[in-house]
Amino acid sequence: MTQEKPTRREAVSKAVLVSAPEGILVLDAHGLVLLANAQTEELFGYEPDEMIGLHFEALLPEVFREAHRQQTAGSTSVPGLRPARVEMEIPGVRKDGTALLLEMSVSSVDSQDGPLVCCILRKIDESFQSEKARREMEEQFRLMVENSHDILTIRDADAKIRYMSPSINRVLGYTQEQMIGATGFELIHPEDRPTVESALNEFWKNPGARDSIQYRARHANGTWISLEVVAYNLLDHPVIRGVVINGRDISERKHEEAGREQLISDLQEAISKVNSLTGLLPICASCKKIHDEDGKWQQIETYIRERSKVEFSHGMCPECARLWYPDHCE
Repeated sequence: MTQEKPTRREAVSKAVLVSAPEGILVLDAHGLVLLANAQTEELFGYEPDEMIGLHFEALLPEVFREAHRQQTAGSTSVPGLRPARVEMEIPGVRKDGTALLLEMSVSSVDSQDGPLVCCILRKIDESFQSEKARREMEEQFRLMVENSHDILTIRDADAKIRYMSPSINRVLGYTQEQMIGATGFELIHPEDRPTVESALNEFWKNPGARDSIQYRARHANGTWISLEVVAYNLLDHPVIRGVVINGRDISERKHEEAGREQLISDLQEAISKVNSLTGLLPICASCKKIHDEDGKWQQIETYIRERSKVEFSHGMCPECARLWYPDHCE
């Protein structure tokens, strides 16, 4: 009976290794392969005897070897302590140099001769990987759209809104539910609506076109928000079949532009007033009154003050002081 148990245990272990659908590698503490089942040999293209004694890093592209060391560090560093299973995706390299993508589970096992590392390997199907990448990309796009300050809208061929991003609430104070199925044209400022509707009618006739327009839209609180929208006509696109519109709040920019325009206007007015003082200016040689454009005589101070931002303070120069007040000057 004492001889039968090890033999049976070995037979069971061998049966598990042979029948396992995944590749199984057993490594020593230095990363050398002690055991490899047939599925592992199929993954990497080595003959059965070639796998034994091979360092595990030979199965990885060189550029990923250091990263693998860091990921698996500590798996065998504490004898007697059974660490949690480590799951990871790694790139592999076959004997002929071709690449493959693997899903690997790593765990350590104690033995009399020291800790061992057991690796269970599964090849990731390319179609699965492509689907995973697609889902990840869709999730990234969804997060980007939902957290953007711009309003993303998709309109159908009848101009009704099929999709409206959550940012509509941040920008205009409405919910997505309020906008889906509507056109939203009633929110456009009455002065801007004819221009916008005319532009959209023409734009809808040209699949593939891209255009932009600015207009004012009514916020839920009754104020007016200036928007700049860029539209892409994708009605002929086999997947989208709609018009994609990206809208941005430009109210602050419009306010700054209005401020600049007012400043320019003020400067132009000031310059025009300064220019009115150029040219021939009739002045009395005695009292120094100005003969203005209306034929009236004005004090020179009044004339200049009305045509510029100049104020006067009166005094007396030294020559006039000696002329009119000689005693005082002495």
